[in-house]
Amino acid sequence: MLDAPPLAIDAQHAEWLRQFRQRHGRPPAVLHIGNIAGNAYLNAKVLNAAGVDSDVVCYDYYHIMGCPEWEEADFTGDLRDQFFPAWEQVDLRGFSRPLWFAQGPQLTCLAYLQARRAGRDEEARRLWQHLEWERTAGCAAMRQEAPPAAPPAPGPLPRHCRLWRWLAAQLWPAPPPRPPRPGADLPAFPDRVRTLAKAFQEAFADRADTLLPEDFGYIQDNVPPWHDALRYYDLVVGYATDGVYPLALGYPYLAFEHGTIRNIPFEATQVGRLCALTYRLARRSFITNADNHLAARKLGLEDFRFLPHPINETVAPAVDGAVLRADLCRRLRADFLVFHPSRQHWTSERHPDWEKANDVLIEGFARFVHEVCPRAGAVFVDWGKTVEASRALLAERGVADRVLWIEPQPHPRMMSYIQATDLVADQFFLGAFGSTTPKALMLGRPAMLHLDAARHAWCLPVLPPVLNARTPAQVFEGLARLYRDPGYARRLAAEGPRWYRAYHSNEVIVETFLAAIREVVA
Repeated sequence: MLDAPPLAIDAQHAEWLRQFRQRHGRPPAVLHIGNIAGNAYLNAKVLNAAGVDSDVVCYDYYHIMGCPEWEEADFTGDLRDQFFPAWEQVDLRGFSRPLWFAQGPQLTCLAYLQARRAGRDEEARRLWQHLEWERTAGCAAMRQEAPPAAPPAPGPLPRHCRLWRWLAAQLWPAPPPRPPRPGADLPAFPDRVRTLAKAFQEAFADRADTLLPEDFGYIQDNVPPWHDALRYYDLVVGYATDGVYPLALGYPYLAFEHGTIRNIPFEATQVGRLCALTYRLARRSFITNADNHLAARKLGLEDFRFLPHPINETVAPAVDGAVLRADLCRRLRADFLVFHPSRQHWTSERHPDWEKANDVLIEGFARFVHEVCPRAGAVFVDWGKTVEASRALLAERGVADRVLWIEPQPHPRMMSYIQATDLVADQFFLGAFGSTTPKALMLGRPAMLHLDAARHAWCLPVLPPVLNARTPAQVFEGLARLYRDPGYARRLAAEGPRWYRAYHSNEVIVETFLAAIREVVA
């Protein structure tokens, strides 16, 4: 893989990075924990390009959208399972993972990062090979397929957790208990847990549930390897609920939410309590969904700031958009195309953690076909819990033949579909956007979604140029205007890239990250 070109950064940040390297003989080191939707991978990629030495540990999580291949590689083939993909079965066209991205069983990931950071190159190389095998073997096992032949053991390995434990037990005897590192102060962990339980009571005195020391039980077993890994970094970024590890060990960290702060911290569960305290005690918190400033205030966060969802800007579309458009128009017998890549999840309950309101789009699109543009077509992505309900609604409204269903697309191919269509339809309930709308704007395509202007006032001085729709009638009106007024469509498309560069680009993300890193590390 080619590294991203250096990013232009603010002169003050550049000077701070220069002084840090001069003082310490190295750039600042940051560890990102967790990689839902590829956010940690993309953030680490742009920070590395900006001169911040960043690693990612993505442990025990293998969903296709949490893998670098999904963001970087132009591939075709059958991955067999979205949650346990068979990357070895597809042609990645030369892509290989960067060595700063460790994905596999938790303890092997940590052992690899320790070896890499300590300069034990041969040990790191063998652990990297072993991570590759463990990831492939574990996913194969979950697909009920035979695992590949094992590579040579990279020395004494920690007993793995969860589904890999039985694999390790078959190949190597369980290692002896690992002695504490001298000076690690590991016996003080129970005291740390009691301190955190007290901090929870003080921070959330109005809650009926109480954080108990035993809530940290699943962390306690892995305190030594986490400690040994974290000590190589100046700062940690915990994604979703994974800030709990630096929290438990007393390391400075930033908390990154991608929807997880909306409801989880307020649940009377072990995960809810730990998540609440993780966000509350973070040095800084990044809010990526604009509506979640409400949850941040409810949790009493003292310092939170908006950070856009990162977009991979350095990968070209896999297929020329004009060529793909011609093919889609032929297959759908269409001259106006809508692309709807959002997960299919709509119910009468409208739960904010999951709801996309795809039915709102379907109703408005059906009316548009019947009343305005019989040759309109749409491309939907076949993923989510209510795919069959969406298919049924399309058939009931008489437009099933106007929709082409495709498999989830990796980033390079998703960009091709965006370029091939006249409109990208996002989500129609939440009032906020993730990465779909910015991708459309970056590529100069109009986007339609429900955008709650009031919820974005705190973080965006200028709202994105989109077609705002929350009801089927508004969807219909937006589609009709875009179709009937080519001049309006061209103006909207031209405004998108300008807005993206000013308010959502990788430069914006790096500047926000660097400001927080400087404040905390200093």
